[in-house]
Amino acid sequence: MTDKIHYSCFDSPFGLIFVAKTIKGVCLVNFSRISEAKFLSILKTRFQKGATRDDNKLKRIRNELFDYFNGHRVNFKALLDLSIGTKFQRKVWNKVSEIPYGEVQTYKWIAKSIGNVHAVMAVGNAVGKNPVPPIVPCHRVIRSDGCLGGYSSGISLKKKLLKLESNSSPFDSRLYHNVILRL
Repeated sequence: MTDKIHYSCFDSPFGLIFVAKTIKGVCLVNFSRISEAKFLSILKTRFQKGATRDDNKLKRIRNELFDYFNGHRVNFKALLDLSIGTKFQRKVWNKVSEIPYGEVQTYKWIAKSIGNVHAVMAVGNAVGKNPVPPIVPCHRVIRSDGCLGGYSSGISLKKKLLKLESNSSPFDSRLYHNVILRL
């Protein structure tokens, strides 16, 4: 069935990870310590479609996410289905996707990069609604003052992801290191 959503889950050092995809690509990743029933409820609410567990259909992205959560530098290859987002959100998510592993950028930088320097709060809201972290690496977005800002899965997880990347990143940025030192 082309309108079905397939999902899978696996254990990681960050807890149970759920991932779902449509025929177009990965549409949802969740690592917020929820049950499988809650994840299925979220899928039904957001996409108005039934979901079937199929670990095999999601094997490649599961492996990439598993490698990432185990501290390996990963360039995600999975196609994404971000159709649930607004045009503005997709623009923000695409810009966030350009932030390299081990680097951080600010909400203000994103707003300026998408051509609307005054949209910092709207950028923050869009980042917070990212359906596919860490594939779209919203944890790499911080406030202009170097503070972490928010994170939909919790600040402690944002800190862990930044530390994970700092341990395997050769990137040398004063901004990034100042953030890591605060963690």
